[in-house]
Amino acid sequence: MRSASGVRASWRTWRYWLVPGMGVKRHVTWAVLGASVAIVGTIGFTLWLLGDQRDALAAPIEDLLVGESWARAGGWATGALVVLGVAFTVAAIGRLNRSLLANWLDRPQEAAQLLHRRLTLARGPRIVAIGGGTGLSLLLRGLREHTSNLTAVVAVSDDGGSSGRLRAAFGMPAPGDLSDCLAALSVDEASLGRLLQYRFTRGEELQGHTFGNLLITTLSEVENDFGDALRVMQRLLALNGAVWPATAQAVTLRVEKADGSVIEGESVLAAYPGPATRVALSPSAPEALPEVLEALADADLVVLGPGSLFTSTLPPIVVPAVAVALRDSPATLVLVVNIMTEAGETDGFDAWDHVEAIERHVGRRPDLVVVNATPLDAERVAAYRAEGAQVVGVDAGRFRAGNVAVVAWPLLGPAPQAQHDAPALARGLVTWWAQRGRA
Repeated sequence: MRSASGVRASWRTWRYWLVPGMGVKRHVTWAVLGASVAIVGTIGFTLWLLGDQRDALAAPIEDLLVGESWARAGGWATGALVVLGVAFTVAAIGRLNRSLLANWLDRPQEAAQLLHRRLTLARGPRIVAIGGGTGLSLLLRGLREHTSNLTAVVAVSDDGGSSGRLRAAFGMPAPGDLSDCLAALSVDEASLGRLLQYRFTRGEELQGHTFGNLLITTLSEVENDFGDALRVMQRLLALNGAVWPATAQAVTLRVEKADGSVIEGESVLAAYPGPATRVALSPSAPEALPEVLEALADADLVVLGPGSLFTSTLPPIVVPAVAVALRDSPATLVLVVNIMTEAGETDGFDAWDHVEAIERHVGRRPDLVVVNATPLDAERVAAYRAEGAQVVGVDAGRFRAGNVAVVAWPLLGPAPQAQHDAPALARGLVTWWAQRGRA
């Protein structure tokens, strides 16, 4: 005999088949209707076959329909038969689905939950997230809980670490941030993420490389094209969205500082103190992937950041075709401002300075700027001050004068670093977008 908890668990499983939007109830209705038509047809055909002898079949039925028992309980009996028939039909369809799905799913009994989740996420907003580094992968982990219509456009100008070594050896774009974002959007991040982000600690040639970087490099060599390598990766991995490089060409970052000097190479920028003013790529006009341009044209929401402004957020959008597509996109443009300034990049910047940097490079101001409202503890402030960083200030007057909306949400994450709380940020963005659509 089944326990009460087992019955409740079974109901939680079955109820998903009846949730609106699953596309199951209409098929059940058609199945019941079809069975009813078949039964009526069978009765009619039987009566036709009996010819003049059909009274032998009809008489007992007539006697039942005019008897006291029928008058007293006929409605209840037929109603119970209808309910029983529908229940059997639903159960049969569910078991048929489980039997068919057993060849593709490890736990076919969870098919209803998986289908419900997939359909729910498919109805979410079309979001393009642009940037690189830890900030972008954290944002994607939050957004994937709200929509599967996600496209990450990733900076590929990193020239340090594993990415730098592979760039130098193969003349390819930096794969590191792409690998992190692929892991972040994986349906099974626990397994795939651990695999892609595994860093080799032994072997003279392998030491320091991640498996994800090596996989992208291998596919790039096999396909003889970096863009095609990422297209193969999208097909191989089960993703809640898509991940694309801003360009499939190897590019080098060129950053102009406030003193007029030009620094070439992302990895050395922090060694030169003082704020940056402009960023460019070399070559100056690399081609953009068509998938990136299509995503920007179809987006509801485009999110810039969080991440290093001049080395993560701006590099993808200074690809000329991406800048044009972003400027022309009907999507709402959101800038998520870093919690702290970054030495060698945004020294002395406040939130409005970030807005001006975006406008200077793209020709469009953000429609919404998101800043953190959670105060930082003294210990973290002191640690960042020792690195030459400070809390990014917000001058509301500058935003009013510039006619740009700014919202302050509690976004400080639990990590020792001043990083954004990804679930809170994603929840805030999706909620704001939904409320704006209803207004």
